[in-house]
Amino acid sequence: MINQPRLDEIKRVISSDKRVRVSGLAQRFVVSEETIRRDLKYLEEQGVLRRVHGGAILPVPSEEQPLQIRSRIKPRAKGRIAQLASTLIEEGMALFLDTGTSTLALAHQLTQFSRLKVITNSLDIANLLTQQSDNAVTLTPGRVRRNDNALTGPHTLAFAQQFHYDIAFMGIGAIDLQNGFMDYEEPEALLRRVLSLHCRQSVILADEGKFGLRTFVNTLPFTAVDVLVTNVLPAENFITSLEKAHVNILHPGAAADVARRLSGL
Repeated sequence: MINQPRLDEIKRVISSDKRVRVSGLAQRFVVSEETIRRDLKYLEEQGVLRRVHGGAILPVPSEEQPLQIRSRIKPRAKGRIAQLASTLIEEGMALFLDTGTSTLALAHQLTQFSRLKVITNSLDIANLLTQQSDNAVTLTPGRVRRNDNALTGPHTLAFAQQFHYDIAFMGIGAIDLQNGFMDYEEPEALLRRVLSLHCRQSVILADEGKFGLRTFVNTLPFTAVDVLVTNVLPAENFITSLEKAHVNILHPGAAADVARRLSGL
């Protein structure tokens, strides 16, 4: 069971010390090390910390974590987002899925289809769909980025520009009221700009933790995106700005109505 006072204290300690050890926390709270490991796993899923051997560290907010680490953060939220995003898809569509944990979760949903044309710059997504579905999968060229198995660079951009997609599904690093959709690094931002110009619907997948963050690169204004798929309805100021930019917000409470409307576009 979740012990909220203990979790709050662990968050306070790691915010102060930047690093905690399982053994030290177990002694501090007079509980087993296994209990502390469960606490750290729970807090990692909330994006509070990053587990390392023997303990955990405070993530650096200006740096995006490796894909393997990010995939452990909010897995249920990303699964729900992927499920919602899949309602926009029909057999025979041409899709682009860029690299990210939410798009990887969506790729799992695509295994229920068999006649999609999928282009991706993610080695992980390409491998998953090739091994577990009959969809036609094309991998972009590019330089392999080790921390997330993404293919990036000028060859990736040139290849992506050759096609027109029914839907381009994209992850994002942050959503800021003033700057719009933002990323940690330039390569993914450049690709997402290209994709937004070569698709019928540009779709951003983002969990609630992305709202209110401000990262390094201004990727896309709100007006460049058709649909935002998220697991929780954002705050009113974000809703106002997104609706003003004609962005459809697909979330659990409005899933059926929005998906029905978008399918007619």
